[in-house]
Amino acid sequence: MSLRLMSPTLRGIAAMIAAMMLFITNDMMLKLATQHLPVGEVLGARSVFATLFVLALLAFTGELRHALGAFRPKVIARSSLDSATTFLYVIALAVLPISTTTTIYMAAPLITTALAVPLLGEKVGLKRAIAIAIGFSGAVVVAHPDPATFSLFAILPLIAATCGSLRDIVTRGIGAHVPGGVVVLSSTIALGVTGAAFAAWEPWSIPTLAGGALIVAAGATFAFGNLLLVYAFRHAPVQVVSPLRYVMVPVALIYGYFIFGHVPDSWATIGTILVVGAGLYSIQQEAARSHKAGKDAKAREVEKAREAEQAVATKVAPLEAAPLGAAPVMPPVDSPIPAAAGSAVAARLSPPANDDAPPVKTTKGGAPQSAAITRECPHS
Repeated sequence: MSLRLMSPTLRGIAAMIAAMMLFITNDMMLKLATQHLPVGEVLGARSVFATLFVLALLAFTGELRHALGAFRPKVIARSSLDSATTFLYVIALAVLPISTTTTIYMAAPLITTALAVPLLGEKVGLKRAIAIAIGFSGAVVVAHPDPATFSLFAILPLIAATCGSLRDIVTRGIGAHVPGGVVVLSSTIALGVTGAAFAAWEPWSIPTLAGGALIVAAGATFAFGNLLLVYAFRHAPVQVVSPLRYVMVPVALIYGYFIFGHVPDSWATIGTILVVGAGLYSIQQEAARSHKAGKDAKAREVEKAREAEQAVATKVAPLEAAPLGAAPVMPPVDSPIPAAAGSAVAARLSPPANDDAPPVKTTKGGAPQSAAITRECPHS
């Protein structure tokens, strides 16, 4: 099916799935690159190429003139949180299995829901609160809290998920007048600066041809993945595309098995099911709540319109009910019908004036001499 023939929602779904595939592929390439290169060098170099890709796309779409919007306070705040999210995630990714890092980070939507209560004043029902608790439990199970096998690096994806949740909350405050490409540009610049600062404390290594190709490809997948993500959320309902973020989990398991030879144990499998299930349930509950709120708001608008129509009908009824030739009952002074409109209606209801009609002859008692009113012939 051609993209032009697809509905906006279907295009948003396709964009979201493509974005998730690009993101998890980006993670896979970063994990391969960090096996031979320092994390700061990899992220700094990737950000340079990602920035170039975004600038080229902004120039192609004619949005380059809005590039200074990348330095708005809220956009900078979002970029700072995005940098922290990415660095913590990639540091964990360099040490932990890709499936483990991805699954723990998938608790981010649950964390966003939990943080929205104190930060945005949103209400979370009992069912969603239970789903959040189950999702956190699943993330802990995946992290292997057993002292014999526990790694402090397993905490980093959870901290990254918290930073990512704060980033998403800040994103809500960025106006729609700021293009999505400009927001992505700000993130790539911030990541480049942070990567360069981080790399200053690490020994530099000259990448091989394969390593350089991985970094360039990672920059492209990161840039276009973010652009597709923005497109998805602007063209399809949030409740439709949000669950598709969990497409990354099975793909991460496939990459982990075929590329890195990692087989998740039973605990990791159980934890993955808990995290994904709780996240999908929480999103479904939010979608149902938003749908109900939308229906209630629409019902209130319909009721207000009906009341307004009834009020207008009540004011106009006396004008239409007046007998022919009688003075219509005008609405009160405070009526929304203008006086000029009332005069026009009165003129329409009154009989036309006849200047040629003779006066009616009456008797001494005042009664008309004849019931019929005759015209005087002008030639008589």
